[in-house]
Amino acid sequence: MLWDALGISRPGVIACVGAGGKTSLIQSLAASAGRQGWPVLITATTKMFSCQVDGYELILTADPAFRVSQVAAALQSGRPVAWFARQEGEKVIGVPPGLVDSMAAQNPAAYILVEADGARHSLIKAPAAQEPVVPDCTATTVGVLNLGAVGQPLSPANTHRVELVSEIINKRIGETVEWCDIACLAAHRQGIFQYARGTRILLLSGAETLAARMAAGRISATVLAQGEISRVVVTEGYGCAMQPSEVYKR
Repeated sequence: MLWDALGISRPGVIACVGAGGKTSLIQSLAASAGRQGWPVLITATTKMFSCQVDGYELILTADPAFRVSQVAAALQSGRPVAWFARQEGEKVIGVPPGLVDSMAAQNPAAYILVEADGARHSLIKAPAAQEPVVPDCTATTVGVLNLGAVGQPLSPANTHRVELVSEIINKRIGETVEWCDIACLAAHRQGIFQYARGTRILLLSGAETLAARMAAGRISATVLAQGEISRVVVTEGYGCAMQPSEVYKR
């Protein structure tokens, strides 16, 4: 089970950052939690497409007078609940991190999954100075990078904030992304774990090929040796079908 692979056994706030599988991670964790009957809340401190939260009980409010009671009541149903401030066109707008902290304090039995930055459907990214927006009470930060970027030319087509990534990995746009570049984005102080709180877990998605799995092994050895990331989870599949294929621990 994906929860087991991540080593998350207690309720709390799980912030998901990075690119190339955050929403799949959240959807798969929510589906699994729902089957177990666990109270699970999906939210964001950024924006998500409304279609990404289809199928959940959707609560749209940032009103202090109603948010806690509404969400707490919905969580008692045993079905995943999605909580956002409002809807604007095709997107739902997340809530400030302080509200996530308040919600967690008043619902200590809930697993709260937070999408804490955006990536515009890219495979890899580096965060801008103002992101990710991680709630203070976050117990686990899961950073996601997609192995499908390995072997591709670095470009805006596969990389969010490509100029920042280029600077971090010391490569020009158009040069080939290698496994060591993924490791750098995970371990660099201005990489995907910028502003991370709690336990740091790297999730490498897109491990459908032997080459990707070999790259994942090299990345895992490199980042675990540096000490700040506690484990690396390698996954296959997308949407609600994301499954772990390998787990590397420090």
